[in-house]
Amino acid sequence: MAGFNLKKSSAKKNARRAARRRKQQQRHRGPVMRFKFSRLVLLWILSLILCFGAYLYKVNFHPEELERKSKTTDSSSSESASYAPAIPPVPEGSAAPVDESSVLSETEQPSGENENSGDESSVPVPSGTAKINPVPESAAQTADYLRECAFIGETNIYNLGRSGLLQPYSVYASERLTLQNYMREYVLLDGTTIRITSAIKAADCPIYLMFGTESLSDHPADQLADQFRTLLNDVRAAAPEATIYVLSIPPVTAAAEKAEKPILNSVIDDYNSRLLNICNEENVYFVDTNTALKSNDSRLDPHFAMEDGIHLTTEAGQILLNYVLTHVPA
Repeated sequence: MAGFNLKKSSAKKNARRAARRRKQQQRHRGPVMRFKFSRLVLLWILSLILCFGAYLYKVNFHPEELERKSKTTDSSSSESASYAPAIPPVPEGSAAPVDESSVLSETEQPSGENENSGDESSVPVPSGTAKINPVPESAAQTADYLRECAFIGETNIYNLGRSGLLQPYSVYASERLTLQNYMREYVLLDGTTIRITSAIKAADCPIYLMFGTESLSDHPADQLADQFRTLLNDVRAAAPEATIYVLSIPPVTAAAEKAEKPILNSVIDDYNSRLLNICNEENVYFVDTNTALKSNDSRLDPHFAMEDGIHLTTEAGQILLNYVLTHVPA
């Protein structure tokens, strides 16, 4: 009987030991999935990196999507909040960018200028009264006229703003802007980078275009003229109420014609002639600033050129703007 009780007691002890072991094993095993805060932080960081990468991709390869979202967000705001070039009032006593007394007379301009008007009798005119091109000489406008205009173009236009001949808000240009990339390239306007077609949206001020100088060494004149027509149509679509003026591109020096990548004045003349035809066909104004800058040998005087023989000095920019002021249709 004593042996039976001893066995029974031993069995109970063994059962209690087995129960304790099972509980200990369950505690050590823990839950099937453990929550780790470090993994959550890692996932959050990876999400931020992916979102930032997607934003950079859209900015560089699909900027139009961002502009479309911006326009949708601002659609309920007033029209004055758009990127149309609203010319701010001129503060009293501020200096004008061009001195009226410095406007050169025709006899003081570099020689070689001629007033060849295009034959418009056979040119189809889209609408309105046919423009007289090249624009003939007129009474000189005051310097305030330039404050009401938008100048769009490449390095030569950009330099007009950098030198102070034009107000910054009147210049829509950059040193990288060309006929090939104007739909992708951005210009700086009032601290904001924006494409030119968006910057002039719904503008009704005079718009002056000068394009082609930066591309003539790499592209034929006829191809550039076709690209310019596309640009002109895009500008007209963006600002249908604006009066558009096309500026002929300036000549280059003799040294630029002999450079490693030469630009020939004969090619420039061919290109400008094609621009004149386009202006007649599209019924926009053509201002022959090229002849205002030609010397007796039909080239750009080195005195008016920067070191490359292509881009204009501040003095030459002044002559160009003087010509613009004296060639505005009534």
